Amino acid sequence: MIFPARENCVAVNKFLPSSPKHGHSPNPHLMLSSRVAVLDCGASHTALGVFAKAGTDRLRLAQFAYESFVLEPGREEEWLDRTTTALRGLRSRVKLGGAVSVVLPGHLVLIKFIKTPRVDIAKRDKVIQFEAQQAIPYALTDVVWGHVVTGETDIDLEVMLCAIKREIVDALCAAIESIGLTPKLLLPSSLALRAAYGLAQTAQAPTTLLVDVGARSSTLLLNEGKRLHARTLALGGHNVTQQISESQDCEFSEAEQLKLSGRHAALCAPAVENFVTRLAQEVTRSALHFRRSAGAGNPERVLLTGGSSLIPGIAEMMTAKLHVPVGEFDALGAVEVARAAADAHVAEFATMISPLIGAAAVQMRADQLSLNLLPPRLRARENTRRQQPWLAAAACLTAAALLAPLLHYRALHAEVQFKLGALNAQIDPLRAREAQNRVHLEQLTALRVQVEALEQVYNRRANWQAMLADLQNRLVKVEDVWFERLTLAPGSGEANAPLRIAVSGRMLDKANPLANVSPDTFRRVTALLGGLADSPYVAAVENERFDNRQPGILYFDFVLVAETAKPL
Repeated sequence: MIFPARENCVAVNKFLPSSPKHGHSPNPHLMLSSRVAVLDCGASHTALGVFAKAGTDRLRLAQFAYESFVLEPGREEEWLDRTTTALRGLRSRVKLGGAVSVVLPGHLVLIKFIKTPRVDIAKRDKVIQFEAQQAIPYALTDVVWGHVVTGETDIDLEVMLCAIKREIVDALCAAIESIGLTPKLLLPSSLALRAAYGLAQTAQAPTTLLVDVGARSSTLLLNEGKRLHARTLALGGHNVTQQISESQDCEFSEAEQLKLSGRHAALCAPAVENFVTRLAQEVTRSALHFRRSAGAGNPERVLLTGGSSLIPGIAEMMTAKLHVPVGEFDALGAVEVARAAADAHVAEFATMISPLIGAAAVQMRADQLSLNLLPPRLRARENTRRQQPWLAAAACLTAAALLAPLLHYRALHAEVQFKLGALNAQIDPLRAREAQNRVHLEQLTALRVQVEALEQVYNRRANWQAMLADLQNRLVKVEDVWFERLTLAPGSGEANAPLRIAVSGRMLDKANPLANVSPDTFRRVTALLGGLADSPYVAAVENERFDNRQPGILYFDFVLVAETAKPL
């Protein structure tokens, strides 16, 4: 089938260079770990997982906790307070401290795809920064942004940009720090989903569209080899809840329970049908956009994940509307689950923790794309803490080594400044004279232009006089003929076109004053017009027309094309 799409966006990392072979590579600034803690801060939930390596390619979920909350539309400003409360609940159940990675929800991250010319790596950051200024609708100083190269051809690069408002990310990091954790990686949910899919699927998997249906937004991720196609939609499960709340005249929290329970399918059916129809339309448009803008293939299957994918009947309805198989994405199946996580009922949340698992895979596997939207203050603090001892030692050694050269070069600098002042005193009069010469040359150029224009006017005037005299001589030789009107043809002389003169005239047939014009008169006029083409001022005679309706007089019209060698 054909999937159309509107252009939208995804987020990526400024610190991720491209690989000439594959088009992208893992983040060199992110050190791989054997044990990581991950926070998934969603629009209506917060999840915490502690992961460890289990062999070469597998992960092990050691600890898990999940907190959900209901946030009504129109009260989005309470999201940070609700998330902070949920974080405290997680912290009370999982004893943890130190660094933690954070998955950012899709509705907070602005995502853009751009194409830039393929330039040297040394110049690439400047080109991408210029494009980011055009693509991101905020001042770059007001956001934390980044980029990643997702593909490249012989002439251009495919780049993903992402940005999050600095005030939002600062507040979120402050909330995380308030419970005793230190954010070290802030990853957009789209890249976390990609890593989770790469962990769970084989290289021979068909082209798959992964749809993460969240509470406030949905993320579309087309997985086709190593290329990345993604889009974030402002469409989520809260749209269904809101419609149920309005149609049934109940509280938002009650509508949320009706939506997920499945016991009142008839009451929820109109809202679910409307939501699935809109989602299917966006999926169709997005897939076609991926194909047109990046040459992506049509998805052979669709996998659903996210909390709102649990709405009863959504997979079957999507299958009917998209005409491709629609199933459930289970990233937890690719992860070993420890007893502590199993006791926390992690299996019940398998559909909702794909970003959590993907964020762990990003840090523990070298083949994953990475993005870090950590605020500058935290990044600078971490870098400073690590570098302080070495910087102090390096500063002492540098000061000791440079003291003697510094004194020497200060003396040289003073001597050079003295000589430079003497040279400037000699050069300043010459500079003033050179400036005067430039002014005089400009005036001379302007006068030459005026002289050339006057010469052209004079030459054209003389050519007009000569041409009219030539025409008069030819008329005298023919006799009994005269020109009644000479006018410039429409558009004549425009855009370097030759001058065209429309001429109207008459010839008297003395031999037949009261009868039709004789053939001899036609021959005389034809000979006259043919002879005009021999004039040095005429390039051609065109559009000859004759009128012999009046007895004894032959009317004629024609167009003279002026000779460009003798301009008129």
